[in-house]
Amino acid sequence: MATRRGPTSTRSDMASRRVAKIVEHLQSQGQRMTVARRAVVEALANHRGHPNVDEVYAAVEAKMPGVHLATVYRTLDTLAELGVVTHVHLGHGQPVYHLQEPGRTLEHLHAQCRICKSIIDLPSDVLAEARVRLADDQTFTLDESHIALSGLCSSCNRTGSTTDE
Repeated sequence: MATRRGPTSTRSDMASRRVAKIVEHLQSQGQRMTVARRAVVEALANHRGHPNVDEVYAAVEAKMPGVHLATVYRTLDTLAELGVVTHVHLGHGQPVYHLQEPGRTLEHLHAQCRICKSIIDLPSDVLAEARVRLADDQTFTLDESHIALSGLCSSCNRTGSTTDE
């Protein structure tokens, strides 16, 4: 009798495939896959959103008791330099992180609701016209990969929320 796979199993399988793809990519580039690097990649692959460094650290520390927060910071920075992790600055808070598909320059942009603070993924071409206009008119190259647009999510918009609570 065949067993059905639930959403957790499917999510776990997807995370495992993402981790394997990133490990393979890094190794093909001659990079070492240290225990800390693997733990951080796994923490990001298994997180349902855009974790900040404290959330990544908690997930890594659960698998590697005694790991230092500085190790997680350094590992995130290294993985970002290697092009497999992206960080996004959200207002005045900590940056958040997520995995980036190896070889892709920009998968999506981010927006953050100023009321509930939810993070929404946007299509990567949403600022294409602004990027071109700035380049043509202002001789400015826009790097939208590390910032989030601010506004209201559909839920807060429906409830008529207009200010932070």
